Amino acid sequence: MHDKLMESKLAIIIPFYKEKYFRSTLESLKNQSNRNFSVYIGNDNSPEKIDGLLTEFSDFTNFKYEKFKGNLGGENLVSQWDRCIALSENEEFLMILGDDDVLEKNVVEEFYNFIEKANYFDINVIRFASQLIDENGSIISDVYENPEIEKAADSFMRIIKGAGRSSLSEHVFSRKAYEKHGFKNFPVAFGSDNVAWLEFPEMGNIYSINSAKVLVRISGEHLSSSKDSGLALKRKEGIHLFTKYIIENYSAYFKHEDLILILKKSYRNLRYFSRDKLRTLKFINLMFRKIGFSAFSIVRENRFN
Repeated sequence: MHDKLMESKLAIIIPFYKEKYFRSTLESLKNQSNRNFSVYIGNDNSPEKIDGLLTEFSDFTNFKYEKFKGNLGGENLVSQWDRCIALSENEEFLMILGDDDVLEKNVVEEFYNFIEKANYFDINVIRFASQLIDENGSIISDVYENPEIEKAADSFMRIIKGAGRSSLSEHVFSRKAYEKHGFKNFPVAFGSDNVAWLEFPEMGNIYSINSAKVLVRISGEHLSSSKDSGLALKRKEGIHLFTKYIIENYSAYFKHEDLILILKKSYRNLRYFSRDKLRTLKFINLMFRKIGFSAFSIVRENRFN
């Protein structure tokens, strides 16, 4: 609601739609031990009223708010992210925070404690430790920590193998990397952030801060948790497309056994959502070009799925 935001290196950008947990998100910003950040809230034409809530927090959190005329998130979530980012000014680093996620009180403080070190290594992606919470804000997972400095391909494979997790909210990325690459637009943005954490650092290093956490909410209202069959098929298509994109553009950065795992994930999801034989044959051809006769095992495993 402020026309002039304080000068800071960090913009926290919130694509808003659901009011249910939004107070907790705003409270976590109000309680930051370091208040040197700007907040931009882009309302995706939500039917829910939050003017009173924003007024309540306007004395504690410096933010710019805009309610957009049309809803984009339902059909094109990446475009909603983009127009929310467009609200921001000249901050060097950006964080897209879910409207139901929560920052521990030292997240911004630790960002500034480590930013000089990250700049020394020419880092474009910084991530915090994370932990999952439920609808009531109760902790439902262990803390997910990450290696301090990790190659983007290694990070991706660690998550693919189930040794870590990744989502949008716990990442901070440079504006210059975003402006160069942007978020790739996959169905329901499934995998759009996964690809960004490869492309934004140019397949180089990701810097991790484990001394502060982002609490990521898992609820039945979340897109990734929805049981809607149409959304489920879109998620599978998204998984297929983003893993296919990685193979087509960055296979040189992965070991042969890693390519097999990525292609297996992509092919399995293709089999679920598509009955297009030509599309399937083209993807099998891609697998043979990338991993040779190992593609036989992937096709055979999924033949009767």
